[in-house]
Amino acid sequence: MKIVVFSGGAGTRMWPMSRAAMPKQFQPLVGKTSMFQQMLERLARGFDTEDIYVVTGADYVGLVKKQAPSLPTENIIGEPQMRDTLAAVSFACAYLSAKFPNETMAAIWGADHLVKEEKTFIKALKAAEKLAKKEGVIAKVDVHPVFPSVHLGYIEIGERRAKIDSFEVFEFIRHVEKPNLSTAEKFLESGKYLWNTGYFVWELSKIMALFKKHLPEIYKSLKKIQLSLGTPKEKEVVAEEYQKIPRNSFDYAFLEKLGPGDQLEIPAVLGWTDIGAWNTLKDELAESEVHNVVRGEHIGINSEDLLVFGPEKGKLIATVGLKGMIIVDTPDALLICPKERSQDVKKIVQELRERRKHKYL
Repeated sequence: MKIVVFSGGAGTRMWPMSRAAMPKQFQPLVGKTSMFQQMLERLARGFDTEDIYVVTGADYVGLVKKQAPSLPTENIIGEPQMRDTLAAVSFACAYLSAKFPNETMAAIWGADHLVKEEKTFIKALKAAEKLAKKEGVIAKVDVHPVFPSVHLGYIEIGERRAKIDSFEVFEFIRHVEKPNLSTAEKFLESGKYLWNTGYFVWELSKIMALFKKHLPEIYKSLKKIQLSLGTPKEKEVVAEEYQKIPRNSFDYAFLEKLGPGDQLEIPAVLGWTDIGAWNTLKDELAESEVHNVVRGEHIGINSEDLLVFGPEKGKLIATVGLKGMIIVDTPDALLICPKERSQDVKKIVQELRERRKHKYL
């Protein structure tokens, strides 16, 4: 099985540490290595490095090489341009299916995830590989929600279908992308929904057939890309066809078109968290809600439930009477916001673009 890690996101909700030149997945936000490096190390415990691929923006190929020196250079797939996840996933599938038409592929969507139960993670992916081959479907490894998130996708599951290795297998009913709060609360209460982790396993022939069925125009571009690989016109054709793929998320453009016969679900206990915003990181690292998470030097008077990220040395951050706040201090920008407004940090990035303050992006 070929493992593909997608690592091209901009991480705008974790500005000002996450920047265009150094997105969050390449930074040591949790531990001494980056979350990207942690994901690769996790996968290397269960799969050969030669079978692990990384899809990233062309501007980040150098970062990938630096942070993953043991990864074969030919296993780094640089996107011609950043066009959201639909283009990234379809391009990776076309590339790998041209090289390995009879292979199975695991799409690891998110190099910035925390996965505490690493052994279960590896076992679940291997069980999903068996399921994908046996049933000819997309096999998905997901987790039960623990709170009503409005920033994650959900998968409705049906009846128990089988058991593979030590994992239960359930019917797939539908994908629901980022519901509103009342809907998310109903999903959590029902017990019939899982969080979409972005961990897919499929036979490459199967996924290409689904592209042909649901996205025929994109499929035509993918076939042209495949025919160009290894030819003198490869770069020209790839660039031309890639820009024809609409800027859209894989979730909205593809996953929501799938029906019950296309996918099966494996719920797993992974200790999983998608570190998508500062409040998520704070809650994940804190011993309890009232505890502060601090990097750098901080003195707090009557201050609790804070995340304080500052310089390792040379600058003190002091707080008085603060509660539930995010403070992130970098050499050229300072962010201060309530924890519950962390998702709105991406609006700062949008504002910076509109004002053409590109040096802060």
